[in-house]
Amino acid sequence: MYLKSKALVAYKVKNIILIILSILQIVALTYIALDLLVYYRNDINTALTAKAMPGAIRGTIIGVIVLLFVNLSRKLIGDARFYSSYFEGDLSGQIPIKDLAEVTGRSEFRVGLELRLFRILYMKKFEIKTIDGIKQVELFSKKTLCECKNCGAGIEKKLYFTGQCPYCGSPDIFAKVLAGDRFYSISNEVKQGVNRPTYYEGKALALKRVMSVLLIIVSASIAVISSAMAIDMLTKYNDKEYLTKILLDPDSKLRSFDLIKADILHTVILGGFFAVLMVILFIRRLMRIRYINASGAFAKFFSKFQKPFIQAEELNTMNASSGKKLGKVRGAIRKGYLDHCTLEVHDAILKIALAKKIVKDHCPTCASPINGAVDENYTCQYCGNKIMDVVVKK
Repeated sequence: MYLKSKALVAYKVKNIILIILSILQIVALTYIALDLLVYYRNDINTALTAKAMPGAIRGTIIGVIVLLFVNLSRKLIGDARFYSSYFEGDLSGQIPIKDLAEVTGRSEFRVGLELRLFRILYMKKFEIKTIDGIKQVELFSKKTLCECKNCGAGIEKKLYFTGQCPYCGSPDIFAKVLAGDRFYSISNEVKQGVNRPTYYEGKALALKRVMSVLLIIVSASIAVISSAMAIDMLTKYNDKEYLTKILLDPDSKLRSFDLIKADILHTVILGGFFAVLMVILFIRRLMRIRYINASGAFAKFFSKFQKPFIQAEELNTMNASSGKKLGKVRGAIRKGYLDHCTLEVHDAILKIALAKKIVKDHCPTCASPINGAVDENYTCQYCGNKIMDVVVKK
């Protein structure tokens, strides 16, 4: 709703194309540069002044810069999706920048800078204003009504975030939101998550854990093998016995010590390249599996609650030792290892919203699809109820 959907598709396609082209460019030009250095290893000046060398170096640097740019672009698109989701869950229409900073764990300056950039590139239907001396995000044309599903009472927005109806005590409350010509409802399904840790686990979390472990084992194994191969070949660089053996081998196409040494250096460079690549993959997977393992503990903890909102401070009551718990919850949610939970700020208190469900363009009474533009007086074509109608308990 707050995303420029068509623009995001174009950005994604652009990123995929740039990733493929830049990787091919880096591999090809790096190989050319290394081949020149190996071939003219006894005369480095000749290698550096070769016609192909400046272009290979510049092309490699450009390829690396493009990869970094694409990685940043993908990260920013993910951030834009997060902000859009947060805006949809808001009921006031005005969100203080400091609240977003607390939710994301970032500075207010960075959040403000990102939102200004996103408003140009990825997002729409909001402005950043200073209201009563507080810098806030103001959402366009947002109207909200809150109700209790159990007794039908109208509920103040502020009371909604306690997760309990003030009249009957039921946690089964929901909000109707009209934003522009789009309607959606926000409710909770907290009962579905009680004593069911899998409800709060991300999709295929067990499979992701297994795959991460396998990748850690495989990457570590390849790194060790590649390093051993490179070191072994390097020890043979000045081994006259080995060089002579290769030279006299009738199946060998290398007919000089110089060519044999060049082949050895190629093997060493290739082995070193794979070793470095696998070490990077090993470290990244090792960091991710920490989030995956922590997600299991958080999911188990969340499943103990029967209320839609819990304070972030309650994470400190967990028995599991998971380091900086709030930081890991942020990371796990953003990486998709935790589901059906979000971090939100209400009344200046950081909370975790459990089992929140947003249903778009469907009647909250009969769940029938809503067709066409809507307003406050829109009547469902199937059940006849007004989508923004409120039944007040007498």
